[in-house]
Amino acid sequence: MKKIVCLIALLVALPSIAQENKSTIEVVGETEKVVGDDSYTLVIALQQILAYEGQLDVEATSLDVVKKNFIKELEKIGIDFSRFKRNSYYEFAMVYSQNKELSEYYFLRTSDKDEFRKLTQLKSPGMSISNTEIEAAKLTDKQLIELSTKAIANAKEKAETIAKKLNKNIGEIVKISDLNTNAQFIHGYGTTAKQAHTVTVAYELK
Repeated sequence: MKKIVCLIALLVALPSIAQENKSTIEVVGETEKVVGDDSYTLVIALQQILAYEGQLDVEATSLDVVKKNFIKELEKIGIDFSRFKRNSYYEFAMVYSQNKELSEYYFLRTSDKDEFRKLTQLKSPGMSISNTEIEAAKLTDKQLIELSTKAIANAKEKAETIAKKLNKNIGEIVKISDLNTNAQFIHGYGTTAKQAHTVTVAYELK
């Protein structure tokens, strides 16, 4: 009876063992995507202006005056200060490096590149740019599928070429690893907007 049970178990296991022992070829397929800008965020600091007299720092321009002057400069380039939001996070984070200066931090997020450029070029006493951030546009599900489909086609072409060199042929796909997401990222200054979209594909090798 035990022999019969063992034989049945072996017969059941044989297909999976044979599957595991099949030769496969795994390649990385890729295609190119263009990463576009979606929005731009500017963080600015407004600080009272101090003058050094003797051993003391004295106020040369108050924070209120600095803010009023900044608002006037914004009006010259057609931007309303009410669009700026107070950034308390920066104020808390910078508290240890501000010494005695009174400071307020504000940020503005825009999708207008020309407007963002004007803001980065704006000059006003007591105003400084603390940070700028460019956010990449997210891929839609349709775009993501189209890119992955192209990458898989490229993987097949690679696999067929390699298999031919080995006097082999590729069979069915046995595994696909696609780790791409809708989110995209900007890679540093001056780098190309074109990036690789990759998918790993394994084929049966016959």
